[in-house]
Amino acid sequence: MDEDSLISTKEASQILGFKTNQQVTKYIKEGILKSYEKQGSKRKWLSLDEVYKLPKPLPIPPPDHYFQTLKVNERWKKKE
Repeated sequence: MDEDSLISTKEASQILGFKTNQQVTKYIKEGILKSYEKQGSKRKWLSLDEVYKLPKPLPIPPPDHYFQTLKVNERWKKKE
């Protein structure tokens, strides 16, 4: 791995829109992101490419077109 393309967990958190490093650390533990070592450093480093390749989260609240309308829900709407 080219050390020039490695970023810190703090930088990865900022890119992904997290306020803390906890979620990035969780991604590393779960194997979603792989951590790397730089010579002379004890910190965890991440590949910038791998961070950018993660899927983008849905906005909150998610848009309606991401969910199918269930027939049960249609029945409830008619009663209102």
